[in-house]
Amino acid sequence: MEYRVLGKTGIEVSCIGLGCWPMAGMVGGANWSGIDDDESVATIQHAESLGINLLDTANGYGAGHSERIIGRALLGRRERYVIATKVAPRSDDPDEPIQQFIARNCEGSLERLQTEYIDVYQLHGEPDEADMPPIVEALTRLVEEGKIRCFGISTYETEVMRSLMSLGDLAMAQIGYSIVNPVGKAGLRFAAEENLGTLIRVPLAQGALTGKYFDSLSRLDTQDRRHERFDNPRIHSALRKLSELSFLVAGGKRTMVQAALRFVLDTPGVTSVIPGAKNRAQLEENAGADCVPPLSPDERMRALAIGREADWPLPPYTNWT
Repeated sequence: MEYRVLGKTGIEVSCIGLGCWPMAGMVGGANWSGIDDDESVATIQHAESLGINLLDTANGYGAGHSERIIGRALLGRRERYVIATKVAPRSDDPDEPIQQFIARNCEGSLERLQTEYIDVYQLHGEPDEADMPPIVEALTRLVEEGKIRCFGISTYETEVMRSLMSLGDLAMAQIGYSIVNPVGKAGLRFAAEENLGTLIRVPLAQGALTGKYFDSLSRLDTQDRRHERFDNPRIHSALRKLSELSFLVAGGKRTMVQAALRFVLDTPGVTSVIPGAKNRAQLEENAGADCVPPLSPDERMRALAIGREADWPLPPYTNWT
């Protein structure tokens, strides 16, 4: 497994991480079907044997359930993993000072994760401009107290990154990017220029680039959060077009999942990609992207053209993972 340094933090992370939103299962409206908590724990622990040390989650994933699963999985092995979690950039209570909100939620995450520190603490979206100074002040205080090692933000917007950098030591950005979603390219360029680490979310377009649904959506559980979104004519048309990406797996040199992940990994500005995994088998396939052949320049150009022509209709939600 290749390891890369997360920007200027000095923290080494596996180039392939584990996105833990699916491990929220059906709890708290997360609506990820087919999840078993024991298998989630086993998957997290199996990551170590594959060389994967990076786990990404959020306090809002299943009302904290994803964090609790990580805490359970890492008992006795915490120091061998890098935990990245998130906090909303605004409070539900307008009377609660934002600094207090950030500190309170950090304590909640520390308790659920059963850890004394969080490696990477991210804002789960873009704060209001007026709230940026007190938010950065609160995050800086958490660094000084040893409760977090660094902080970042989940956003595409370079101006938001720039504003936060002017107020404090922003260390990284979580950016959505994939064959069908090039929106994050500007953010990746900016991150590379400013030596910001990057974690890449939705690299498989919530399963659209796995190849499983190219010919049929029948494999998608009707209780799954993606079912209603995927079950419409525009999605069906886009998936038919995306089936043309199958040329990337010719000769068995890589699977469709590995091709999609390798595409992202070889993009300038990328530190680590964080696809989700529901079980150990999916995690092993994801990890295999580390050692498959890179896409040739011609393959990349052809894949991007297919991605554009598919006109994938889902918006690049900031909080997708």
